[in-house]
Amino acid sequence: MSDTFNILIACGGTGGHLFPGVAVAEELDRRGHKVLLLISEKKVDAQGAEKYGRLAFHTVPAIAKPWSLSPKMIPFLFKLWRTVRQCRKILLQNQCDVVLGMGGFTSLPPVLAGKKLGLMTYVHDSNALPGKANRTTARWCRKVLLGMEAASSYFPDAEVVVTGTPVRHELTWILAVLRYW
Repeated sequence: MSDTFNILIACGGTGGHLFPGVAVAEELDRRGHKVLLLISEKKVDAQGAEKYGRLAFHTVPAIAKPWSLSPKMIPFLFKLWRTVRQCRKILLQNQCDVVLGMGGFTSLPPVLAGKKLGLMTYVHDSNALPGKANRTTARWCRKVLLGMEAASSYFPDAEVVVTGTPVRHELTWILAVLRYW
């Protein structure tokens, strides 16, 4: 088995998911892994991705889950099914070994597709109070990676690893300054 992996990182929807995903992608790329970042079609994702032209990005339609008893649930389930199929195709085309969801509504379809394909699947949550999308996505993950120990109680049936929140290399100088402040 190779020491490098083809990794899909689903990290779109908000900057809070996108930028930690970029941080992970940069480090994995530096270590020789092939990384593809999966983002939503939202304008915020396109604008955020522009700065990182050396990284590979792919978009998928993703929508937030409506209230369970809402009439919008039927179209949501159809769109979810269609997006899972699209993610499956992307995973196969890129010969991915690993799927990492960085949280939010963009993470569920690729994690579901990855799980069905027998890939290693993970989700990361940076918050002390994890969102519903991550609590749902965790059901199909090998491990749940957390930014804070406080969030571990929300994943009672999962293997949890506290990793901290990934920070882009370009911001490390700020952290260095804050240490001496």
